[in-house]
Amino acid sequence: MKKITLFSVTAMVALSSSIAMADSKVKESVVVNTSNNTGNATLAIGEDNLASTGSINIKDSEVEKSVLVNTSNNTGNATLAIGEGNTATTGSIAIE
Repeated sequence: MKKITLFSVTAMVALSSSIAMADSKVKESVVVNTSNNTGNATLAIGEDNLASTGSINIKDSEVEKSVLVNTSNNTGNATLAIGEGNTATTGSIAIE
């Protein structure tokens, strides 16, 4: 199990437009999505696929005493999920 701290989450946000945190512990942190996406196409085609642009995905993780902020700016995007069980996200925070 990974432990995500405020510093590491902030560094990941600064370095990447899409972040995936799986099997993690997010405790007493601030997770911020401030992506700026213009004219992108985000597609998930096929079985069990995930496509993300400017998104934060937290899956199978513990989120405790944390703040999630989404201030992403998205214009002219096409976000499509084609097929059974697929997900496509643009400028979002998804927690599963």
